[in-house]
Amino acid sequence: MKKSSVIIVLITFVLSVVLVGVFGMKMISYNTRVYIQKITPTGVTLSRTVSGAKIGSGERENEYVLVLPYFEELKIRIDYEIDPADATDGVVELTVPDPADRETVETDGLNILAKKKGSARLRYRAKDGGGAEIVVVLYLRDPDVYYGFM
Repeated sequence: MKKSSVIIVLITFVLSVVLVGVFGMKMISYNTRVYIQKITPTGVTLSRTVSGAKIGSGERENEYVLVLPYFEELKIRIDYEIDPADATDGVVELTVPDPADRETVETDGLNILAKKKGSARLRYRAKDGGGAEIVVVLYLRDPDVYYGFM
């Protein structure tokens, strides 16, 4: 091989490495996961019309309070937003951790069925493993007492 051929091959190789290094594609991880950082309740949907039903902040961080009148067969759904909205696995599960609270409410997916007057702690937790969760303390009061305080 001639010297000029070797020099041309070396120059081409060096230029290609420099061009790919400068203008090449940015390397990103193939399996990038975006975890839910925060769950924020946005509203309440009920099977009956109830005036003044809204969620307030609780005493602790990530704790909320909801006071409702108790009606037989009352179905409750607490709407929420997740942050970031483009989380890889945006699924949130609802649980009632205390067995005593399960006498007051029953859950079916994200729906809550009121069984009797009382209070219950509801835990909304992200299923993606990021650890985001909130607790909603639900108080079901006698309708006369509920509407008497409003």
